[in-house]
Amino acid sequence: MKKIILILIVFFSLQMYSQEKLENNEPIIFGEFLLGAASEINGNEGLLLGGALKYQLKSNLLTVRYLAFIQFESDLILLSPFIPIPIIREKINHKEIGILYGKRWIYEGSSLSFSGGISLNNYLNKMTNENNEIINIKNNYIGFPFEVNFKWFKSTKKRYRIFGIIPVGKPTSFGRNLGFKLVGNISKKSFVGLGLVYGFGVHKKY
Repeated sequence: MKKIILILIVFFSLQMYSQEKLENNEPIIFGEFLLGAASEINGNEGLLLGGALKYQLKSNLLTVRYLAFIQFESDLILLSPFIPIPIIREKINHKEIGILYGKRWIYEGSSLSFSGGISLNNYLNKMTNENNEIINIKNNYIGFPFEVNFKWFKSTKKRYRIFGIIPVGKPTSFGRNLGFKLVGNISKKSFVGLGLVYGFGVHKKY
């Protein structure tokens, strides 16, 4: 399944890139990082981390993304009968690698997009048995990822600023983005989450 997803990524990327070159336009391509929170459907909440690479041709948007949805559990360890110390450890790690297709609409200095696709999911549950031993239960399955994005970026070409302060070079299309993302995955262990997005790249035709 990993090979199939990789082949699809390469095929669509080359096809869209070749069309872009024929039109002799600078490609819209950018990456982003996600930090947020998520919850399983009828389950527990946890931390959501991830990253994505996006490529746009006209209003068509291709996304390759990685997500890690991590759930924690807490316990107490007694140093003495009267001194408990809380311990937080990873309980569930739900990883997803997906490829999505959608539509993206660009405004002056912002954009809105909707995407859906297919993913390979790895679900790891760390359970403790009667002997207080940790048992790892793993599952791999196909999922159907989706996401809604709204982000802001520079509206005109500007010089890139290191740390947002020091200007370098000539005015460029390359710049930062900041926004919000609603994500989810429909599968054996469905979840939905919301987070902040921060990234770099070319976000529109200038």
